[in-house]
Amino acid sequence: MRNPRSLISVLVGVVLAASVAHAQSQTSIGVLTCTSGAATEGKGAADSPGQMTCGFKSTASGVAEQRYSGSLKVKGQEAKAPAGKRVWVWSVLGPAAAKVPADALAQKYVADPRRSAGPVLVLTGESNNAISLQAETADGAAGMAMEVELKLLTTPA
Repeated sequence: MRNPRSLISVLVGVVLAASVAHAQSQTSIGVLTCTSGAATEGKGAADSPGQMTCGFKSTASGVAEQRYSGSLKVKGQEAKAPAGKRVWVWSVLGPAAAKVPADALAQKYVADPRRSAGPVLVLTGESNNAISLQAETADGAAGMAMEVELKLLTTPA
């Protein structure tokens, strides 16, 4: 029987190598800009601090902007969505050669502690982990256990 520690070391190495390869195969496919805490649909900012409206601009030429609605949840003790109007800017990372379908961002994203380091916050898609959001404006959110869910509002013409 082989040494169990050696087997565990090999497994950990394989997982880390796969994670690095996955991160390296991603490239910026666009920018997602979201506003949270703003008055939306007749509600005041105080009524919906975790609600967001978002626009996705693809890096591909000739692609119309996609509109999303979303929710922002912060997990942990005494956690709540940041109060007041805030603008979140995310680099959308995805497969380098893939065309982004109209509803590609419509899913739930969760903080990825393996890819979030220091001030950089990365959220990875739950149903399609080939898509991730890297915060350009974390504004003190780095290290938070955060969850974002996006829903497509309109289909581009």
